[in-house]
Amino acid sequence: MDISELDAAIGNARRAFVDTSTCIAYHSTTEHAYPLARHLFGRIASTADPLVAYFSVVSASEMLVRPIRTANHDLTAMHTFLHGFPNLQMVVADFEVALQAANIRALTRLALPDSLIIGTAILTGCEVILTNDERWSRRLTPLYPQFRWIYLGR
Repeated sequence: MDISELDAAIGNARRAFVDTSTCIAYHSTTEHAYPLARHLFGRIASTADPLVAYFSVVSASEMLVRPIRTANHDLTAMHTFLHGFPNLQMVVADFEVALQAANIRALTRLALPDSLIIGTAILTGCEVILTNDERWSRRLTPLYPQFRWIYLGR
């Protein structure tokens, strides 16, 4: 996938959900999906683009592990990203997310953290869900065809 294909896949969507792998790709220049993630987050931050994005509190926790483990300045940068990136909002998990996650896990056998993130995505009302995890598109598109599952790794 290149940038023009990403923009075409997003289309006229105004609400996008980004998973942990997409956020990590944005922060890691060595990731294959880095150029796409950089473009995507540029669109999200732009006041000229109507696209806004959401992510799960589970993703926030996952993204804080490495900076905490290494105890370096990346923790401050990640904290700033999670709390202050323009037009990007964290969604907390509640009972409805837990119920949705349990259904997803039962149907797909995906790990619970993935199921919680996907459950959050489904309940946010986003039109597109962006991931760098191929399994999501393959397993979830047939179950939830109302969303555009965009896999950045293609």
